[in-house]
Amino acid sequence: MAKRKSFGGDGSRLGKKQKTAHVHEPPTSEEVYTGRQLRQLLAFEQDLRKARHGLQSFKNLLDSIVNDEDENSEKRRILLEYLESVKPREKDDEVPVYLPDIFETWGMASQLNNEDVMSAVAVVLALLLKVISGNVDLVPYGLGICRTLVQKRQQELVSKNLSADKGKDFIISPTLRLLREAVCLDGGALAAPIFRARNHTFKSLARNMGLRYLGQGIEDPKRPSVRTNAIRFLLSSLRLLHVEAKRDLLSQKDIVAALMRHIREDPPSLIYEILDTLKASVILDKKLPKDIKIRILNSHSLTRIASLYGYSQDSPRSGDESDSDHPSVEESAHAFLIAACTDPDAGIRRSEHGYYPDGVDADAIPLGLNDGQPMDFGIDSIPWMSKFEDDVPVRNTLLAEFIQTLRPWSSTKQSELLVAIFEASPELIAHYFCHKKSFAFDPKLSATWIGYAALLYSVVQLPIPSWFGHTQGYARVPPPISIVLENIIPLPMTPKAITRCLSNNSKIASFYGIRLLTLTLQKLEQALQMHREASPLPDSLWAEAARRLVDDFYGRIPDIKDVINCYRAMAHDDLLQRQAASRLLLLYYDVIPQFALRAKFDVSPMLLATIKKVEATEETGEDVVMASLELENLCAIAKYSPNMRWFARASDMPHSLFTTLLRLSVERTTELSNEKLSNVLHWVANEHQLVESRPQSPGLYPLIAALKDLGTIDSEIWTFIDNCVERCARTPLKYLEMIEEQLEKAEVPEDDDTIAYPLMMTIAEQIPYLTSSSPSKTTLKQFVKLLSEYIGYSQAAGVSKPFLNTLKELFATGLGDRKLRAKLHVPDRPKYMPEAQVDDYDHGAAAARHRGSEVVDGAAGISSHLISPQDLEQRLSVPIATSKDSSLSRWSSKTPEELVEEGHAASLIRLLSSEHASIRKEALVSIVKVAANIKDSTYENSEQVWLLLMELVESARSPIADGPLPNMMVAFACKALEILMNPLHCLYEKLNVFLTSGPVWPLDRIPLMQNILQEGPTEDSAFYSEVSWLLGFLLESLRTPADVALFHKRKVFERLFALTCNPFMGPNLRTQVLRIVYRTTGIEGGSDTLITRFGAASWLAAQRDAATDAVERGVYQALIRKLWATCDQERIAAWSKGGVERLAQQ
Repeated sequence: MAKRKSFGGDGSRLGKKQKTAHVHEPPTSEEVYTGRQLRQLLAFEQDLRKARHGLQSFKNLLDSIVNDEDENSEKRRILLEYLESVKPREKDDEVPVYLPDIFETWGMASQLNNEDVMSAVAVVLALLLKVISGNVDLVPYGLGICRTLVQKRQQELVSKNLSADKGKDFIISPTLRLLREAVCLDGGALAAPIFRARNHTFKSLARNMGLRYLGQGIEDPKRPSVRTNAIRFLLSSLRLLHVEAKRDLLSQKDIVAALMRHIREDPPSLIYEILDTLKASVILDKKLPKDIKIRILNSHSLTRIASLYGYSQDSPRSGDESDSDHPSVEESAHAFLIAACTDPDAGIRRSEHGYYPDGVDADAIPLGLNDGQPMDFGIDSIPWMSKFEDDVPVRNTLLAEFIQTLRPWSSTKQSELLVAIFEASPELIAHYFCHKKSFAFDPKLSATWIGYAALLYSVVQLPIPSWFGHTQGYARVPPPISIVLENIIPLPMTPKAITRCLSNNSKIASFYGIRLLTLTLQKLEQALQMHREASPLPDSLWAEAARRLVDDFYGRIPDIKDVINCYRAMAHDDLLQRQAASRLLLLYYDVIPQFALRAKFDVSPMLLATIKKVEATEETGEDVVMASLELENLCAIAKYSPNMRWFARASDMPHSLFTTLLRLSVERTTELSNEKLSNVLHWVANEHQLVESRPQSPGLYPLIAALKDLGTIDSEIWTFIDNCVERCARTPLKYLEMIEEQLEKAEVPEDDDTIAYPLMMTIAEQIPYLTSSSPSKTTLKQFVKLLSEYIGYSQAAGVSKPFLNTLKELFATGLGDRKLRAKLHVPDRPKYMPEAQVDDYDHGAAAARHRGSEVVDGAAGISSHLISPQDLEQRLSVPIATSKDSSLSRWSSKTPEELVEEGHAASLIRLLSSEHASIRKEALVSIVKVAANIKDSTYENSEQVWLLLMELVESARSPIADGPLPNMMVAFACKALEILMNPLHCLYEKLNVFLTSGPVWPLDRIPLMQNILQEGPTEDSAFYSEVSWLLGFLLESLRTPADVALFHKRKVFERLFALTCNPFMGPNLRTQVLRIVYRTTGIEGGSDTLITRFGAASWLAAQRDAATDAVERGVYQALIRKLWATCDQERIAAWSKGGVERLAQQ
């Protein structure tokens, strides 16, 4: 086709009309002085320029009020005068319309597509509601304006504004601000009606949340984008809507996705608002079902929130310097994710079984196996025991998917989040490392590797869950060995990688390797102890699992030779590293001795070098502490060396190793307990028979205590002690025979309670040699004091008194000098209490203090918490809903939606149980009118509500002439209204079947009770929800003796007591049953009926004895006392022969 000819370049003849951009003309305005002038300015005009002039004048007036420019409230008076002048008159047949001229102007502008006026009306109304919300006196006008806004015609105007083209922010943003102000007005009084009109008020919300700020820098808070306004409207709705409306709102996937899609580009103030609202109104809302919470807190949303780590546009919540202490966006996001991923009520984290993977029955044992009998096939007969080496099925699949997107090695906060998730859900640890193949732990001394190492350290440091994650006590079958092993030493910690860490020249790499190995050995020790607690029998499944766990652990750690080489290569002044390495070596010997003893390790040179280092150090700072800890660890390792020569003197040491350690324990005591060093000394003394190895023997305690009392000890005395211990250790039988001879001379029979020390006999034998060596007088005086203190502490520790008397004579004979013998005496010293006895004493004292808040049931021997009558009332008392007579006049001005969903219809229904016949009859007439209004309206459930109300009217028409309508009928009608408001309710179908079954309700039957308790639930897993509704209905219908009689006739209490026998019934449902019993005790004759007709006292006692929680037992006992206190005690005592009284007094 040929090209069309041009008609010239002057543009005088164009083939197509060109589009012109919308030009915003600046509006005109004038000063407003009176309310009458303002009303004239806002009067409906077909000339939209004049209408815009009036709207702009009104906007200027509102701006001045918002900015507090009018100090004398003159303009506030003008506004009040205007609002009063345009207030509509209430008519029975018409719905009042506030600000009719403004809404009429908006309608015309919408028809003519005048965007300036459409925007101006939304701006003015939003400002007006903002001013009204700050003044309590103006709130009634604001409510009227908002009710007008949700009328059908205005809904269409709002919808058109919200669905304007994407580039027309000046129309969309003011409309969103208007809706937000309307939702927030008067604490959300009209949030529900606005949400009911969601087809218009929430139109294009997801699209509008995508219209974000595209300029440079941070968005100006004074000129928020469409996305900011849309999100604030959504968040205000979430804060103020009721649970069911919130549930419907969060079920819209496009809105949830749009909320999170661009959160990283949002301004800080908006991010704070999003996180705070979601945390307070979604995560912490216990009424919101968990399946709804998961819809907004899905993997995509969590990943988007996690992208706020490292947020670049950070700033305080506001521009004030005082707000600079607020947490940053990164910290707020971190706190939100911690709460969402670890709190079980948040909906994300599901209950799991720790180290038992999903789908495993830990209590099912194949036939032929018994924990108490020898096994034929052992642990290999468990089919799932070896299935989880490559993959671990988990219940928390959402969290498992989310944590794979985190980068914990690059961010400390992300590492903390991951560790917190692991601590809350231990099943994810093995699953995470099985799928994280890129996690390499070869030491490279980069920031990434240090992040890896820090994460592994935190993961290994996590505690093992109680009973390995089983619900109650240890299971019959141990958890899979591979999963336990992965939690003790994760997959990236390969022997090759750890060995490279130990041999690395960098101190950081070697230190991380040592500390990680230390933690794994400590955790292995804890796991083995738990295996022994689960089954102490050597041939049980648990014992075999423990053996295999140790065998598999051997293959996952480096050989002890690598640790020894690392320790030997350390510098002598690197005290921190040496202490950590010695601690690791000790754990090798303590936890896996068979593996450690494969290598020959002579600890003597290192031990002697460490002793010299400790002796040469004069300071008392951290260096001494580290050196002392290293010495304690090496001494403990030396216990495992069979060739250790404890009593031999080294060439450069004045005393033997044992005496040197004894001297350090006495003279170099630091702030540490020296527990390991003392344990080693006691062990060596027992092994070489320096003291008697009996359970009640105090060991070296008397000698050490006596030496400490001397202070600075002369070197000759240390040489004497060294000589004595060496002689006693070399020939212990000689001194044991000497003890027998002395006991025979003293005519003391030998039995298990007689305690005597071979070392003391050695000292008595060697005293003459000390005195013959001509020591100084000071040395002799100190030596005599040592002997006296030694005898005194030995007597306090329980050493045989006749033996000590004989020993004192031998000491005196050896001293020879009369003056020295006169100074030898037996001082009184505090009684020695072994450490185990101290622990028992403290434990008993703590238990005695604990019993101050508990009482003990003498029959069962189980403690229960004492509940006072006030505490019982606070736990079980539920206020009774009532209605005021004013409800008869208030309903007439309400819309059908408000009548049903704001409780006005329910208030009229409750008046049918009034004591006054006139009120009952007037309420019945009003209910008929309400039913007619609802039927003629466009309310979505109008047919069902009309049917419910008319059946109630027909059922109550005759009875209300004789007296109040039974509370059961009133409560059922009110509860049924709540069901009809929510078509997703679990009883919606059953209620509709009931309403269509007959036009009149029988007054002597309880609706839906048999359908709920004896028929299956309409929906799967909805049985307990239906039971919860029934219990709430029964509690509300129980108010008078006539109600108790109806419960008696229909055997309600029998059904409720039988219902609690269900072992799967939750504590909340049991509490509802107890509330019904408590309510009955407050009704005249209720307690007598419960005791004599239904055996409530015996039932409560049985429930008390079956309960395991002390507080729960206390509640049952307090309820028994309440029954006894409110019954006819004389009659009940005769009827039960004092049995109920005895139960109450327990």
